[in-house]
Amino acid sequence: MAGGNIERRLSTVLMADVVGYSRLMGTNEAQTLRALQEHQFAVVNPTIGQHRGRIVKEMGDGILVEFNSVVDAVECAILIQEGIMLRNAEVPEDQRIRFRIGVNLGDLLVDGKDIYGDGVNVAARLQEVAAPGSVCISSDVLRQVDGIVDRDFVDRGAHQLKNISKAIRVYQFDPDSDGATKPIEAAVRPFIDLPIAPAPAASGGCLCGKIRYEVSGKPLGSMLCHCRMCQKYSGAPILEGTTFPADCFRLIKGSPKFFQSSAIAERGFCADCGTPIVYRGLIGYWTTWIVVTTGSFDEPQHFPPTYHLGIESTLPWLNLRDDLPRTTCRDSPSLVEAYRAVGQEVP
Repeated sequence: MAGGNIERRLSTVLMADVVGYSRLMGTNEAQTLRALQEHQFAVVNPTIGQHRGRIVKEMGDGILVEFNSVVDAVECAILIQEGIMLRNAEVPEDQRIRFRIGVNLGDLLVDGKDIYGDGVNVAARLQEVAAPGSVCISSDVLRQVDGIVDRDFVDRGAHQLKNISKAIRVYQFDPDSDGATKPIEAAVRPFIDLPIAPAPAASGGCLCGKIRYEVSGKPLGSMLCHCRMCQKYSGAPILEGTTFPADCFRLIKGSPKFFQSSAIAERGFCADCGTPIVYRGLIGYWTTWIVVTTGSFDEPQHFPPTYHLGIESTLPWLNLRDDLPRTTCRDSPSLVEAYRAVGQEVP
């Protein structure tokens, strides 16, 4: 930082970066610079000005912009992408200048005209995970613009962004999307989520050691379940379970005792020490995955939660502050579908 008086303020940050800039410059430097300048003069700079944005800095192939209004920032990002898409319509695919854009709301450190802090860092990471030509925003931003900005954002799940301590829920707008960026079918969400971690083999077991297991695939998601069944099963206000494809789970010692807790699923636990181990479905596509209790892993810190389920039963004295999505059991499409398959309603 340059020094002097450092201030803090809550602002919205837009970070944009040119896709494949080095390749474009290597192919035709003069043409790339001219096209980029034309986009800036015709679309980028006027749109930022119209939405009262402040250009903090330009970085050759990128730009950092600050806004006082979240809505202004998101509308600006969308209009930039839509404007550039129209300008690219007659340009050969390999010559198109396209941007990735990330937008985040956060507390900033202000040093003169420059800005720093996690608010900027998250915007930069959102830009990095955005598809070419799209806009990625955080859940904090979505809450502010939902119902105000007339565009659809696709839920891309929770991402563990580089050098960001907690998982960030990412939502993406693509001006020419057909929904292909959606990671999981709508009928399954939010029970199953986008993988957010690498796939090293993980191991775990019960408290007394008579049951040991391994999992060898990427998790499909990790829920914090507040429902009364999970509360009673675990003896705790919340049970966290991490979902895997069923063929990724392998017992290497002992075997759980299973209890059928409903018409659609059963739960496995150690018959000696009582440790909850797994939850698995009994019908349809539910038989293709298994939920492993996160606390039974040897290293549970590698499986951060991605959403809350069963919030209708959240205990009133429990105060969890996070930006993860929340749903009731009766609003979970997968649960509704499973119970209807056995002629029941979600309890």
